[in-house]
Parts: sequence; structure tokens; C-alpha cells
Amino acid sequence: MNEPPTQDASEAPFSEATAALWRHRFRAPQAFAPFPQDDVRTDRSPAASGPAVISPPYVPAHDPATLPLTPEQLPVTPAPQRKVPRSDRGGRRFAHVPGLLLIAILTLQAVLSLRLVWSNTASLNEAIYLFGGHVELAHWLHGTPLPPLATYLPGAPVIYPPLAALAASAGGLAAARMLSLAFVLGATGLLWSTTSKLFGQPAAFFAAALFAVAGPTQALGALATYDAMALCLLAASAWCVVSAQDRDNSTWFLVAGTSLLVLANATVYATVVLDPAVIALAAITVARSRGLKPGFVRSGHLAASTLGLAGALLALGGPLYLSGVLSTTFSGSGSKPAFLVLADASKWCGLVCALAALGIICALRRADRGHLVIVIVLAVSGTLVPLDQALLHTTASLFKEADLGAWFAAAAAGFAIARMFGAGRRMWLRAGAASLAGTLAVAVAGATGCAQASRYFQAWPNSAATIAALRSLTRAHPGNYLAEDFDVPAYYLEGTIAWPRWSQTWYFAYQSPRTHRLLSGDAAYQAAIDDGYFALIVLSLADTADTDAQIVADMSQAGTYQEIREISVQDDSGSGQVMVWAYQPRPAGHQGSHGHG
Repeated sequence: MNEPPTQDASEAPFSEATAALWRHRFRAPQAFAPFPQDDVRTDRSPAASGPAVISPPYVPAHDPATLPLTPEQLPVTPAPQRKVPRSDRGGRRFAHVPGLLLIAILTLQAVLSLRLVWSNTASLNEAIYLFGGHVELAHWLHGTPLPPLATYLPGAPVIYPPLAALAASAGGLAAARMLSLAFVLGATGLLWSTTSKLFGQPAAFFAAALFAVAGPTQALGALATYDAMALCLLAASAWCVVSAQDRDNSTWFLVAGTSLLVLANATVYATVVLDPAVIALAAITVARSRGLKPGFVRSGHLAASTLGLAGALLALGGPLYLSGVLSTTFSGSGSKPAFLVLADASKWCGLVCALAALGIICALRRADRGHLVIVIVLAVSGTLVPLDQALLHTTASLFKEADLGAWFAAAAAGFAIARMFGAGRRMWLRAGAASLAGTLAVAVAGATGCAQASRYFQAWPNSAATIAALRSLTRAHPGNYLAEDFDVPAYYLEGTIAWPRWSQTWYFAYQSPRTHRLLSGDAAYQAAIDDGYFALIVLSLADTADTDAQIVADMSQAGTYQEIREISVQDDSGSGQVMVWAYQPRPAGHQGSHGHG
């Protein structure tokens, strides 16, 4: 009886070697189909009665090579390469610009402002804020009475003045000015970040550089006034609403942006003019990624929240704060023609605004709809403060407040420089042209800004000689004092003279102990002089020349005051004199020439 043929181990149909070989060759799963007959080899002898031996390439249907592959076994297909538009390649290269560039800009800005910190004594505005801050702190700590600061200061006296007064207590006027420098440096850093989010790194570099060297920026970094803090808060609010576009849950960014915007408005009431710019940025950044309706909704929420919170703070402040807001922000008491106000504004921020307008042209030329509306909003924002001052017919704070709008315009100016040479084919040529244009613009702005800031710090007289003379004279003549622009001596002599002992030539109320009538204006000065109320009278016949002349006439007619000192002072308008009169009592029985009914 014939035995069935023996199967070789190497020809086993389900061997591991065979399965691995065919798994490698057939990676994708396929349905089993019989091989053609010519491919099937059998080894059956004529006499054999056993089953035929099937050799490769036949693979049974349940072979592992024919089963579906796991995700790890699937072939990896490389993603298609997206062609980068030629206009965006320069921005991608600039994206690798190190943070050292920003540090260099901030260092240059700090040097330009620090050169002004010790260039002059405190200005009248600085003295008002620092003196008011010390008075507020004394009221909080010891309950001392307060002058009506809220009625005539252009910002809430409980926000910046106490903070600046603390800095001045630690390091004098220089420390208070360096606090402002920290605020302005923060605004420049926020400008870099905000512009980078909107337009990319090249635009951010040029925007920050232009803003850092501008004349008003240099001055604000060396002035102990409200404006630097308000600028930083306004910049932080704009940064928050722009950053919210990149967040799925942007609630906290919007809450922070709203709070910072209201705080900026409370710090300087005039910043309310720029609230529409921040609200518009919130709407546009959302609308370009999610649609018009979400953009309108976000802007409506931001506007309503800002208005509601500001109203609540105003109600909390009471009538004094309402009076201050109306008198310092919305009262058109100036006398300068509007075209002169705009002409002055063009000196301070004209170059930045012109480059911002060029940014609109660049966006139109390249049909860049995604950036066009944002550039328009930023460029228009740079003109809001000058237009507001023109309507009020005043330039009292134009040099400082123009920088608030210039912060927005600088972002559009940076976009213009980065895009104005974007039409060329050669990348190196475009980058070189843009760099040359940006360097030229920054150099012109820097040279002009240095001259402007230096002139601004020489606009008020150096009070060092006056304060030194008054320090000795007040010791020799204790009592009450009348001084034109009294805040400057009140600030420098606050350690020895309490604020209620100072009176000013802008407004004065007096109740005579003889008649018990409450008088104000010229009658009050006349009665106080007849009663010998003032131990010293300090006048310069400058800011309140008409009132000063009347006071001099009253002293001459009363015959009880004698001029004891003339102090020479000098500012950018020339030399002047500060005159000091001291009270000299009349002999007993001599009657004054003024009668008070």
C-alpha cells in the first residue's frame, strides 16, 4: 500500500516565514481571489492517493497578511506642501527676529527720557499732582481736610496722585518721573505685541521704534503726570481685546480689557475720546475670523460694560467728580482757532499720522481687505485727540495727550513701512527697501522728537532759586502765604508748611473777622490784604497778570506790604522776575484806606 508523500517543513502553507514575506509585499488589505491556475503548483504523483501539497504563492483567506491593517500599519502619506504666497515670505523671516530688538528699542527710549529727568525742576502740573497726592495720603492716614481737588484736576485724584506721591516720598521728583518712564516703556512693549498680533513682526518692529523716539513719548517718560499711566492702561486694554481673537474662551480678556479701559478713563478723563478705537478693534478682530454678527455683539457688550462701569464710578464719586469731568473735559473754554490747534498737533504727531495714512493706501493697493479696516481705525484714532482739542479751542494738554492717539497710529505706520515695498519679486530687495525706509522714518522722528522734548522741558522756569529763597523767607515770616502758581512752592515746602496756609491767584475766598462776610475774587484779596492775612505775597505777573496787578494796587493802597526780594527766573520765552512782598504792620491807631461794608 502506497504511503502519502511526506510534506517538507519549508513548504508548510502557514509557516511564519511565508506569512511575514507576504505581509511585507501586500500592505493594503485585499479581498481573497484565487490565483490563476498556472500559478498553482501541485506535487501529486500518479500513484499517490493522498492530498496534493500546495506550495507558495498560494495564501489561504485567513492568512494574517489578508486581514485589515491596524492604524500603526497603514502607510503614511506626506501632507501636500502649501505654497506660501510671495507677499508673506518676508513676514515669516521676520518672525524669527529675536526679542533683543525690542530690548534695544526700550533701552533707546529709556535713555532719551532719562536725559530729561534731571533737566529741570517740577513743572506746575507735576507739582499739582504730587502735592495733591501727598494731601490725599494724609487724608487717608490721618483724616486731615482735603482741598477740592476733584473739581479742577483732569483725572480722579485718588488714582495716580497718591501713587506718584509714594514714589516721590521714596526718591524725590526723579523717582516719580521714573515711575512714568516705567508706564511708557510698558506701553511700547504692548504696542509691539499688539501690532505683531495684527500685522506681524516687521510691522511691530517699525511701530515700536517710531513710537519710542517720538517727542511726546520722550517727554511723557520724564514727566510725573497722569498721562503716562493713562497711556499704559489704554494700551493694555487694546492689547486685551486684540488678544481675545486667539482664544476660544475670551471672557477674561474682555473683562480685563473693559476694566483697564474704564481705569484709563478715570485716570485721565480725556482718554474717553479713544474709547471708540478700542471698541472698534474688539469688533473688527472678531468679525474677520467669525463674521460680522459676532463682531457687532462683542463691540456692543464692550461698549455697554464700559459705559455702565464708568457711570457707576461717577455716581460713587459724587457731584465733585461730575463737576471735574465737565469742567476739564467737555468745557470749550479755550480761545485758540481750530486750525492753529491742528497745526500744533501736526508738529507733535504729524509724521506718524502721515505714515498711518500711507498704510491705508498700501492696504488698498494690494486689495488687503483683511487689514484695511483695522488700518483705517488705527489711522483715524491718531487724529481723535487733536480734533477734540480743536473743538475745545485749547492746546493746554495737546503735547501730552497727542501721544495717546499716536500709540494707535504707530501700529498703522508700522504696517505701512512693512508693506510699502511688498510688490517686488526679489525678497532681499523688498526687505532692504523697507528697512531703509523704516530707518529713515525713525531717524527723522527721533531727531525731531529729541528737539521737541528738550524744548518742552524748558517751557517752565527753573524754580530752584525761588524755592531756596522762599525756604528762608517763610522761616522768618511765619503765617499764611499768597503765591501765583502756589502748587510749586507748596510741593517743595510741604514738609514745613501745611497746605491750608497757601492761597492762589486763580481763585480765593475770604471771610473777614471784622465784617464776617464771605468774599471771593478781587474783594476777597482786598479784604485779606487790609487785614494783614498774608505774611508773604509771591507774584510773577505772568499766568494771572490781571489779578496780580490788582493785588499790587491793593498792597500799595493799604501801605502794609513791602517788597523784600526779586528773584530772576528764565524759561524758553526769556527772563522774568518773581517778586516777594512781606507784611509790615502799621503803627497802632493808623486806619486802612479800604472800607468794607
